Amino acid sequence: MKKLLLLGVGSALAFTMGGVGPAQADNGPHVSLAAKTAGKIVVSDAAGRCAACHRAHTAQAEYLLKQAQPALCYTCHDSTGVASTDVKDGQTAAGAALRGGGFVTAAIDSGGANSTWVAGATAGTVSRTLPTIPTLQDAQPVTSRHQIDGVTSGTAWGNGGNGASLGKSLTLECGSCHDPHGNGNYRILKPIPTDSGTSKTTDSLGATTTGVNIPDATAKGYTTTNYWLTGDASSPASATVGTAFTNGTKAIPTDATAPDGYIQNIAAWCTTCHTRYLAPTQSYKTASGDATFMYRHRGDANYKQNAANCITCHVSHGSNAVMNNANNGDAANVTQPGGAAATTLVGATTPDSRLLRVNNRVICEMCHNV
Repeated sequence: MKKLLLLGVGSALAFTMGGVGPAQADNGPHVSLAAKTAGKIVVSDAAGRCAACHRAHTAQAEYLLKQAQPALCYTCHDSTGVASTDVKDGQTAAGAALRGGGFVTAAIDSGGANSTWVAGATAGTVSRTLPTIPTLQDAQPVTSRHQIDGVTSGTAWGNGGNGASLGKSLTLECGSCHDPHGNGNYRILKPIPTDSGTSKTTDSLGATTTGVNIPDATAKGYTTTNYWLTGDASSPASATVGTAFTNGTKAIPTDATAPDGYIQNIAAWCTTCHTRYLAPTQSYKTASGDATFMYRHRGDANYKQNAANCITCHVSHGSNAVMNNANNGDAANVTQPGGAAATTLVGATTPDSRLLRVNNRVICEMCHNV
């Protein structure tokens, strides 16, 4: 069973019409109706966008698509450069690394994570500069990914309430997480992914919700030169310091800097599928009552980047990090929830890397200098 983290963030899945040129989310054919002039439909504009993906009488896939996903999405989002984001290979056509990795290859320098130690303000002490995870010039085959072929089922681990099964079996495709018609949200993410199990009235912690709507970025930035930087300053905050998060679980600390809307909401979005992974502070020593997910790493620090958030450790599409028990460690021996042996992706040389950003669980040391 493939591990599914349903983190649809990182790089955009955007369709575009052939020959039009690079497209970005909510541009090209991904323009939401809300963005159009009220009460007016531009017929020539709308017709062209429909024809990019749909056929009225000769469709070959459901929803009248001319081709099944992800092949349809890859007609733009691959190395052809029709779209600016080659999510298949984890890079732009110009070779810049995509924030979300890729589904076939990724350009994360997972073995090059580093930080610099410098003299501290007090004699005899040292301090650490911001860690970095560099990018690769040549993308490498992924060792873990979200399975989005629309055919192969996998498990959304931790889906359900305490005491439920280990997870939920899902068969994903690009449109499970992204709205191809545009919705005004960050990376055209659906407020609730298809078949996530989260209802439109109750979120993963029992609060009333209409899903997780992450405000769209004012400037679209799909690439990175440092995979340790996970925030997006172009995503406007959807709450202010001292107010509750959209899922009603906690308030931003009054002494914290107001977050960008992406960091503020992405953990709540991820856990519409991975329900029991949204753990509050002190969960490392406070039993949850769940037999498998008993003690958990905190995941709800949504008030600043790189602070115990889902996206701090994981990328959304696919990672080329390796787990090979280097230095007599146990990186490759981490089992699936419930104790089953870790699987190895076809074509990979080491077991499932869980979409982690760094080799051999060294992601832990990026925060915990142990």
